[in-house]
Amino acid sequence: MPEEGAAPVEPGEATSERVRSIFSGIADQYDLFNTLSSFGVDRHWRTEAVKATRLTRASRVLDLCAGTCDLALALARDGRPAEVVATDFVAEMLAVGERKAAAAAGSYGSTKMSFALADALSLPFPDESFDVATVAFGVRNLPDRQANFREVLRVLRSAGRYVILEFSRPPFAPWRALYHVYLGGAIPAIGGVLTHDRGSFQYLNDSIRRFPTQAALAAELREAGFRAVSWRNLTGGIVAIHTASK
Repeated sequence: MPEEGAAPVEPGEATSERVRSIFSGIADQYDLFNTLSSFGVDRHWRTEAVKATRLTRASRVLDLCAGTCDLALALARDGRPAEVVATDFVAEMLAVGERKAAAAAGSYGSTKMSFALADALSLPFPDESFDVATVAFGVRNLPDRQANFREVLRVLRSAGRYVILEFSRPPFAPWRALYHVYLGGAIPAIGGVLTHDRGSFQYLNDSIRRFPTQAALAAELREAGFRAVSWRNLTGGIVAIHTASK
């Protein structure tokens, strides 16, 4: 229950307590939910995000809000950088990712993988310690995006890249309307069947619908101090990949 006098939390509004509670409870079913709800297209989205990083064999990568580490593993497997550091502030999600990484260790060659329980709003890493930062489907769950952007700028080296893969706003109105019908009905229904926790997946639907448009998120990145900000829509704008440089 909220404290007396506290402002009510709106549908889809991200708070640290709400996000931690939701994702700690659905960690074991999260991968299956992603596959079913996206019809498997989520793998393609992550592949395109890896391409957008422009990794080299010397790159050191920070994956934020790594969850069950699907993007971190794709970065290691397909990009083969020197190191991928996967971080999340939900221990249950990161534990699933660590188990997957251990099972897939032979698939990413000499890339070093490590894991850290860390809040994307206050990172426990030195200044200028990464070449690339990534986040997949996590930025909309941050209570303070500008705090995250400041932290990413701090830990990125000069000319480092920030790559954000996130649900977005389809620009074609009929497609957008159809997508929103799917979000409102199918997402909570699938999640409810898998986890018996329909409410958590209603939050996911609401958080997607209240998230800024592609242009608005790009403006936020520029305001934070990033340069060369751009985005590319995938699947008709259901998701977008934003890239920005320090």
